[in-house]
Amino acid sequence: MSDRGASKEDQQHLRDFIESRQGVEGFVEPRTSVTQTTLLLVALDGESTRRRVPSSDWAASFLKKLNIPCYDTNRVGYPQRMRDYNLRQERGGSTLRTQPTAPAQSPAELAALMTIESVAGVDPLPTNPTQEALERVWRKARAQAHPDRHAGDRKRWDQIEDAGRVLGLLD
Repeated sequence: MSDRGASKEDQQHLRDFIESRQGVEGFVEPRTSVTQTTLLLVALDGESTRRRVPSSDWAASFLKKLNIPCYDTNRVGYPQRMRDYNLRQERGGSTLRTQPTAPAQSPAELAALMTIESVAGVDPLPTNPTQEALERVWRKARAQAHPDRHAGDRKRWDQIEDAGRVLGLLD
């Protein structure tokens, strides 16, 4: 491996991995006495790939050009999702290969969802819950926040109503 850059095959492999998966992040593994500097890419589902690179600076520059976050493994360690993915593979589980999915929720929608979940006292809903599940939790939250249950105080009730509007549960 030359000091000018990674081999064309390694660069293409890294690009292909990034383009074919969602939520990819880069983790630079510094040179040790037994290994060269490597770039570890980890996708949202935890799937990963690793290739030798000439230096940490080269890896950071490569990822910056592709708008991919870059971390130093000596500082942040390895992501738990990668270990979880490897465990699933050992147990013959699903790869959870990411396919095009519904658009992610906005920060306002996530905040509204967390509000109704906390007031309702339920476990967190999946990332993209069904309309039926949303309505069920929202109704429970409304019942818990009703002003009659809180000596006429409407603060929680208003929060639930606002959350319902954000989530499209109220017209």
